[in-house]
Amino acid sequence: MLPPSVTVTEIVVRPNDMDADRNVNNAVYFEYFHQARLEHLHRLGVYPSLRREGGAANLFAVAENGCRYRAPAYFGDRLEVRTGALALGQRSFTLVYQVVRPADGREIARGRSVQVWLDAEGRSTLIPDPVRELLAASVTTELPDLADQ
Repeated sequence: MLPPSVTVTEIVVRPNDMDADRNVNNAVYFEYFHQARLEHLHRLGVYPSLRREGGAANLFAVAENGCRYRAPAYFGDRLEVRTGALALGQRSFTLVYQVVRPADGREIARGRSVQVWLDAEGRSTLIPDPVRELLAASVTTELPDLADQ
């Protein structure tokens, strides 16, 4: 049972996710992480606050992305991407991802991304307190980090 701080995003492997070896292409996992990141931030209430109102908004940019591949996934596989926050800094936050195939319980991949909060001019700025509180609610130790074996 996963804690409420973790968001689960369901993915069905599509034909265009495959490479010549007939498994999911390594770069596609970053698309899965992108979808899971936005669903996680939306569930927390962070993503709606990113909408531009009056022509300006605070946004974030991905500053770092990583993935460790643990097992192949194939066309038609149903996958879960589990997302939670690993760390929260003054200007950045780190999310971790775990891709699991529920049919056999196999861990397919794990990932991490670091996001930097930006002001309307695209410069690094402090994460606003209301957003910080929402992100803090998703900090978890239940998901493995890239360094974890």
